[in-house]
Amino acid sequence: MTRRWLEPLPEAAAQGTRLDVAAAIPVIETDRLTLRAPRLEDWTMLEPIWTTDRARYIGGPFNGEDAWLDFNQAIAGWLFRGVGAMTITDRGSGAVLGLAGFFFDYGDSELELGWLLTEAAEGHGIAFEAATALREYGFAALGPTEFVSFVNVENTRSVALAERLGAQRDAEPRVDADGGLTFVFRHRQEDQK
Repeated sequence: MTRRWLEPLPEAAAQGTRLDVAAAIPVIETDRLTLRAPRLEDWTMLEPIWTTDRARYIGGPFNGEDAWLDFNQAIAGWLFRGVGAMTITDRGSGAVLGLAGFFFDYGDSELELGWLLTEAAEGHGIAFEAATALREYGFAALGPTEFVSFVNVENTRSVALAERLGAQRDAEPRVDADGGLTFVFRHRQEDQK
């Protein structure tokens, strides 16, 4: 029997239940933000992160299909590794501000703490607040004592953020898959005490 992917499974609907993977993803709240499971309707606000010049430090801009696939890869981490992307929203209004989370992309050897913001969210401390909360959650709930942030050397805003977070930069940048140079910032639990 063929089923369309957006339709709930008939037997689950008949029982009044559905497979709700999002229910297993934690909700993290800060003073101003809620970090929660991504939703399909978030894509409208998040797509420009991948399809405009905002993506220049993550290998883009991407065409629509590649943007969608990269977004889905970030979310799929929850199924494959128990960590992944979370939508950053304004706690009061619910407005979508970006995406942050723990990522383990193809070819990565270490778990990454990363962030991507909408243009409107930049310059308001949103990424700092979200990354700080995620890092605290990660150390408490995930078990690793170290995470990394991979930051393109030309991305001065994210370099400054990683430094503000107290992450320690490796001595030498690495060459990333796109041939650019990337700093590796280490967030160590012992440095956060």
